[in-house]
Amino acid sequence: MLNIDWNTCSAADEKRDGCKKILIAADWVPIMDSQKTPIYDRVMSDEPEKCYGGVLDVLNRADLRIFNLECAVNGKTPVIKSGPHLLAADRHMPCLKAGRPDIVTLANNHVFDYGVEGYLSTCRALDELGIRHYGAGLDDREAWTPLVYDLEGVKIGLVSFTEGHDFTAAGPGKPGVAGWDVGRARSVIRDLKGKCDVVIVIPHAGIEYAAHPSVYCIDAYRELAAEKPDAIVAHHPHVPQGLEIRDGVPIFYSLGNFMFHMGTPFHYRRHGFMVELEVDRQGLHGFRMYPFFIADHGLELLDGDGVREFGGLLRKLSRPFAGNDPYAGINGFFKLYWHKDPLAQFRQAVDLFATDPLWAAAMIRNRTTTLQHVGLHLPMIERAISGKIDDVPAWSEEMEREYMTRMLK
Repeated sequence: MLNIDWNTCSAADEKRDGCKKILIAADWVPIMDSQKTPIYDRVMSDEPEKCYGGVLDVLNRADLRIFNLECAVNGKTPVIKSGPHLLAADRHMPCLKAGRPDIVTLANNHVFDYGVEGYLSTCRALDELGIRHYGAGLDDREAWTPLVYDLEGVKIGLVSFTEGHDFTAAGPGKPGVAGWDVGRARSVIRDLKGKCDVVIVIPHAGIEYAAHPSVYCIDAYRELAAEKPDAIVAHHPHVPQGLEIRDGVPIFYSLGNFMFHMGTPFHYRRHGFMVELEVDRQGLHGFRMYPFFIADHGLELLDGDGVREFGGLLRKLSRPFAGNDPYAGINGFFKLYWHKDPLAQFRQAVDLFATDPLWAAAMIRNRTTTLQHVGLHLPMIERAISGKIDDVPAWSEEMEREYMTRMLK
């Protein structure tokens, strides 16, 4: 039985001696615009270890490190898609190497930003560094092949999948990522349970910047928890979200960002946390969360009062899972979004048609097919039509408003 101590951001059962430590971090990607924060770009190439600050000590103590590589490496030609194209170059690789990742997941919405050529160049760069990778491939069989890792006698099974933004989900004979197929993920977990000591699921999904997880993520991750993996550790929303222990399985709904400086002044988009899982051949025995701040020069590990404050935040964010309505949190986001401008993203795409019809078309495709957007607009519209859009707890609206408005000091 895992009991969470919010003051220390940790949980443990009675068995902790001799456990291996698996550290899972979220999105690693060079900054989106090196012109905005040139210091950060220079540090990544010239002083790579400095980027990690005190976080590096935590990374060095781990027995196994897993990142989400949220970009292509050395891609040449960007594809037509919605949103930014994220790319790392050779000069950024010393920074990736300095973090000592043993494994990266590629099941995300940016590894195919430069097409198949960019995906293959990414694989080559990782292979040269000796970093194992999974979650994408030249067909769906390869993309869905889990990674099995022998950690000094403890066999670890890793499953990753994502939303398949912009039709990047792999298929028969079609390169891409492991797309959104909860049934297939459950089948992979069941198979790994018979072969591995520890099974970890790392999805990449959710509504960006919301304080609480989306309805479809809650439903999916709880469904996966029924298969009894040891942990579900998710990312993609770019902000920290809460956690719950469901049927003995910890579900971390979003780690926020990692090595990803977005150049934003919003407080919660500059904070994230890593999860350290303590495991042995009998499974998971505890975990610890390591919160940090993403400063202009790199990461700053929180300690003391900072850890306690972050634990208090996670406790508030996790409130909906202890009640009868796990969706009460995200309903506050729907209310605020509805009253602000629910059609803003569609209006932006329509306005672009006159000057850039292909980009506009890609935006419309993304807004109408990607779960992140469908999972926002459909339940929001349904609540509005049914007259429930304003029927949300005050704490939910307050927390979502804080995430939307709180700036760095």
